[in-house]
Amino acid sequence: MDTHNVISLPETLDRAWVEKNNLLKKPGRGDLILDFSQTKRIDSAALCVIRLLHKIYRNTSRKLILRNIAPSVLSTLEALPEPAPAVSKTDQFPHKLLVHAGDRFLEAKETVITALSVLVEMLYWGTIGALKQQDFRKGVLGEQMFLLGYKALGIVALLSFLIGMVLALQAAIQLKTFGAGVFLGPLIGITMVREMGPLLTAVILAGRTGSATTAEIGTMGVGEELDALKTMGINPIQFVVVPKFWAISLTMPVLSICGTVAGILGGWSVGLFYLDLSSSLYWGQLWQYLFFKDVLAGFIKSVVFSWLIIWIGAFYGFRVRGGAEGVGRETTASVVACIFIIIITDALFSFVI
Repeated sequence: MDTHNVISLPETLDRAWVEKNNLLKKPGRGDLILDFSQTKRIDSAALCVIRLLHKIYRNTSRKLILRNIAPSVLSTLEALPEPAPAVSKTDQFPHKLLVHAGDRFLEAKETVITALSVLVEMLYWGTIGALKQQDFRKGVLGEQMFLLGYKALGIVALLSFLIGMVLALQAAIQLKTFGAGVFLGPLIGITMVREMGPLLTAVILAGRTGSATTAEIGTMGVGEELDALKTMGINPIQFVVVPKFWAISLTMPVLSICGTVAGILGGWSVGLFYLDLSSSLYWGQLWQYLFFKDVLAGFIKSVVFSWLIIWIGAFYGFRVRGGAEGVGRETTASVVACIFIIIITDALFSFVI
């Protein structure tokens, strides 16, 4: 036979009485009866204890019985909200996955909007805006052309020459097998003019110019120089980015041409010393199969790549937060993103031109 544990509650059921009697540890095997006949007031601590008791007894065969409750106390008990059901890790997984995906989508959306804003401002202040307001230092364009173009000429020419030699050597081994060594000139020439010349130059400048642009703008932001320009009514993009934009737009096609010529010379050296081709045969075959559309395609690529380098470098520069650590972090991200986008753009160009 089950026994009943009856507890008579006081007139004021408050935290002090709950702590003194500790209802949660009351012994007993049968049902628990709480007698509210004398209770007129109950506080939040007692309400929470009753809720816990209800939860404990609900999972057992015993019962929690509330007896002789006054209407005012009953209304207070009924007003206590039901606790939220516990959510298992299995139930949380889809929810957290969706929340994480939503957060990433919103971050990507904000990034795209900011990047497009920088691009639009760069193009505007580099063209129409430059005619309305000229906030440039005297001689800044020539200075940037020297830094971004002339000082990169050596590394571009050297790497392009070596890449041309490697490509020519790999191609010459196969061409020699089939007795088609005379086609080495057109193969290397078209490859360098349409593809490797602009692409290799863009990758080199992405690591050189893009990172320098991000670091310069980021350092200016950390040092509050950008805020100072805004205070003086000068647009930072026009003052800092536009000179670099025009400098690289003018110098990168020239660098691309120099890199292309160096790569073709590398192929010529392999044809001359490995395949025993005469110079006249190498250059004659090259001019026979090289057309103006190939040169135009390389020129268009080099211009577009130059805009991408400055745009991405400036975008990551304006994103810098957190001092020197932020400058290094965004500079690294700038180079990675720039090379990635350049390769994707080059792949898209392959379907167009």
